[in-house]
Amino acid sequence: RPYGLLKPAAVGKIPGRFHLHQEALPHLPVPPLQQTLDRYLLALQPIISEEELSHTQELVAEFRKPGGVGERLQKGLERRAKKTENWLSDWWLKTAYLEYRLPVVVHSSPGVVLPKQDFLDRQGQLR
Repeated sequence: RPYGLLKPAAVGKIPGRFHLHQEALPHLPVPPLQQTLDRYLLALQPIISEEELSHTQELVAEFRKPGGVGERLQKGLERRAKKTENWLSDWWLKTAYLEYRLPVVVHSSPGVVLPKQDFLDRQGQLR
């Protein structure tokens, strides 16, 4: 019996064990616009000046207005989410791996370039 988040999937439809429950997983939700904008401002606080932050907050307030650009773009994302399995994956793959001009190993997979370490037990690995 699948866990609560999974819907039953036809085993014959999806080849291989890796994708066995793929169709049963919930789709990636589109975060609410308010949450996205709040997190954006929170992420900027430690890296920009107070003056820049104040200006950015004004721009975000304009963007967030009902019937404004933010609302229209949010509705577009929500429409895309209804039509696709994952509304973000095509954009993410294109941006992170095809358009990104810095070395992928260093900037996308930092664990690959760290020196190899051998651990005697789990505690050593956690340390």
